[in-house]
Amino acid sequence: MAITRDQMIAILAEADPVGLIANGEPGDAYDAEADAILSLHGVPQLTEVTGVFAVSFSEPGACSRETARWIVEEMRRRATT
Repeated sequence: MAITRDQMIAILAEADPVGLIANGEPGDAYDAEADAILSLHGVPQLTEVTGVFAVSFSEPGACSRETARWIVEEMRRRATT
């Protein structure tokens, strides 16, 4: 699955798993998480995506499974367009 860093940052900004964008942070507020997800091998698993946010925000439930599912689906969709 090949998407650009900018696409990944946009996906995470749209998903806004922990509400950074809703609280007025810039669109690239999730750039570290985008890099971490892009560094995963193959198609990211939901647990890997939720794990990235759990580590980044020191909170196990920072990104719900539903949000992680949407993120992975968007990655797939945008990789094919």
